[in-house]
Amino acid sequence: MFTAALLTILGPLVASAAYTPLGRSGELQSRNNGQTCTVQSGGSNSTDDSQSFRDAAKQCANGGTLLFQEGVDYYFNTPVNATLNNVDIQFKGNVHLPQNLTYVQGIVNGSTGGNTWWINLTGDNLNFTGTTNLSTGWVYGYGQQWWDANPKNGSGLAARPHLWRFNMTNGNIKNIKIRKPIAWVTTLNGNNINVDNVFVDAATTPGGGFPFNTDGFDVAAKNVKINDFTIFNGDDAVTINNGGENVTVTNGFIAGPGCHGTSIGSLGQAQGVYQTVRNILFDNIKVHGCVYGSRIKTYLGGQGMVQNVTFSNYAVSNTTFPIYLTQNYFNQGSSQTQNGAGVQEGGNFGGRVDNSSVLIDGVTYKNWYGDINTYQPGDGSCVTDPCWYDVPGADGTQAIVIGCSNSTACSNFEFQNIQVIPQSYATTQINCTNLESGSNPKLGIVCTNGTLMTN
Repeated sequence: MFTAALLTILGPLVASAAYTPLGRSGELQSRNNGQTCTVQSGGSNSTDDSQSFRDAAKQCANGGTLLFQEGVDYYFNTPVNATLNNVDIQFKGNVHLPQNLTYVQGIVNGSTGGNTWWINLTGDNLNFTGTTNLSTGWVYGYGQQWWDANPKNGSGLAARPHLWRFNMTNGNIKNIKIRKPIAWVTTLNGNNINVDNVFVDAATTPGGGFPFNTDGFDVAAKNVKINDFTIFNGDDAVTINNGGENVTVTNGFIAGPGCHGTSIGSLGQAQGVYQTVRNILFDNIKVHGCVYGSRIKTYLGGQGMVQNVTFSNYAVSNTTFPIYLTQNYFNQGSSQTQNGAGVQEGGNFGGRVDNSSVLIDGVTYKNWYGDINTYQPGDGSCVTDPCWYDVPGADGTQAIVIGCSNSTACSNFEFQNIQVIPQSYATTQINCTNLESGSNPKLGIVCTNGTLMTN
């Protein structure tokens, strides 16, 4: 499998934490017997192959096969949008994004709302299949130059594009390799989507700029399975956003520098909008050198519900906050933030109206093993003082940090078999606020600030 081979090539990034994902299935079967439309390449970045893709997509939009030829380089100098039904995309070539930052920013600034997905695919019964051949089948984002150009104390250049969005029903995405995406890699919308065997390299070079907002997957879809993935990045590897429901995420390896693990949210930023996430399973996840192993993040005064979430079978190494939840989320890159470290410090620092909470019900953490980053915590992304991820009182020994906004906001939490220790071999600690036993009868731990104790 190409994930194993890639980890061999990129071994120095993850040192002894190398992980070979399991369970990759065979090639997807074609869903159609229609014509094959080959995407043509102009052969250099001076030509825009986006139009060739549009032409091929139009010709084979219903029941055809779109072919990116093996070993061929395609230069998508402008964003592409296509609606494809009952279509197979055979992605055997390489797609290159433009390398002129000012040019790309101009396109993003000219888009509606300032959000641009460079590749935007919509449709029913869509297969997107890459190749296990490591010499081809790559998407090149050229993100390093964007990260290096980030100004001092900045949290990412303005007008950065998202890489791609799949808004589909009954879709499959398989064997994908992405190198240096600019930011916000894969967005999933729709229903009944399977993703298998994905590699994302959004790790900066030694001494390079921080890869802000390089989320691996942003999921706002229903009935999703993501399996067998390796992600090096500077943000959430997989995050479930508003509307995410019945999502299973399995067999992943996540590493930094700068990764934020697996996440729910953020939710509740727009205080008048009710947001939901339900029925989520993260299982068999390995995390190395990240700020977080798992994270649930909601804004103070938000509205909504997070319900029935399980984080199970995690192996964490050199991770600053293995288990983390905050209901006073601080996003240093947003204009709508509360400038504080969270409810652990007892306050609302941004003037938001604290009249509601995103309720969180039925969260289980079980079978966690590994160590806490005691000696060099964090990820180098701080542009604020205090740092956006600072937790008052944290000293590199906290395996669990839970900050619920009030005594009824978090219910039916359960902790089972949490065996995470500081690298210093000090006693494992917990920082816990408002996780009351009355609302959490099977809690399994004592919610306090101090030594982690089970009950």
